Amino acid sequence: MTIPTLTTERLRLRAPQADDFAVYQAFFADAVGSGNYGGPLRADQAFRVLAADLGHWALRGFGKWMMVRRDTGDAIGGCGLFHPRGWPSAELTWWLMQDQRGAGFATEASKAAIAFAYKTLGWTTVETHMRDENEAARKLATRLGGTVTRRDQFPDGVTRDVFALPHQKAATNPNPVMWP
Repeated sequence: MTIPTLTTERLRLRAPQADDFAVYQAFFADAVGSGNYGGPLRADQAFRVLAADLGHWALRGFGKWMMVRRDTGDAIGGCGLFHPRGWPSAELTWWLMQDQRGAGFATEASKAAIAFAYKTLGWTTVETHMRDENEAARKLATRLGGTVTRRDQFPDGVTRDVFALPHQKAATNPNPVMWP
């Protein structure tokens, strides 16, 4: 399985790797930052998330990338396409270190991931879903042009709005670099 690397104006979206564990551990240890993503988590649990993110690419042919700032080379979060077994649909998802929020990185990465889903994977619809209380995610979905198409009951017992996200004009490179 090859994992493409996408580039945007300020970010490189690349395959997660072992060296990213420190970023996963820091993000998932923060109860406020990771509360909408199953956190806080112990270090061993954060490692399982990293392993699942890598494994998802092999099992589904798509997955989450690490967001890396092009100016500093720092990994600052994750963004991509995810479809856990048993969930009603695949979704765009993202997470970002607390000190990197508010600068538009999640929007920029999300646009690239959405464009990849439509253009490269040939998806007819890209969706995202989140808990009702996750206002930041709801605002981002709206900024991306998302509209609520339905509410679904998820296997974790939570009923969520499902947003359909339109094609995006992302400043991604036309020929993604493939990671062996």
